[in-house]
Amino acid sequence: MSTEKLQLIDDLVLGNDICVLATSDGFKPHASLMHYFVDHAAMKFYFLSLEGSRKSRNLIKCPHVSMVIDRRSEGKAVTIEGVHSPVQRRQTVEAITHLFVLRHPQLKEFAERPDTRLIRIEARGAQLVDIAGESFFTKFQNS
Repeated sequence: MSTEKLQLIDDLVLGNDICVLATSDGFKPHASLMHYFVDHAAMKFYFLSLEGSRKSRNLIKCPHVSMVIDRRSEGKAVTIEGVHSPVQRRQTVEAITHLFVLRHPQLKEFAERPDTRLIRIEARGAQLVDIAGESFFTKFQNS
């Protein structure tokens, strides 16, 4: 049964490219609808954001986040728990941003802005829920 649930989590993550990213400044939550690019093998999610945006400021103050990816037509969703982990190397940022734009060509102009930053979230665990109230939680190997 858990193999089936893990496969459904994978299907939700790989079958979508938009999620709700929830951040916090330690007091107030903030949710943003975001395009994402995922390194599935490492369970690392990548986003683009403006450097001075509320979510960017929140990530500096409080690196813990959650993401919701859903398939509403089936009444299923996965909540991913993760931690912001800045990418340090400029070459890595450029390479991942290039892959991001290949996946989301409509964001090319946004990606090229000098104040756009790449955000990396390392997933720690996932909770699969459905409209009937069933729930399944798993931790990822890298956590």
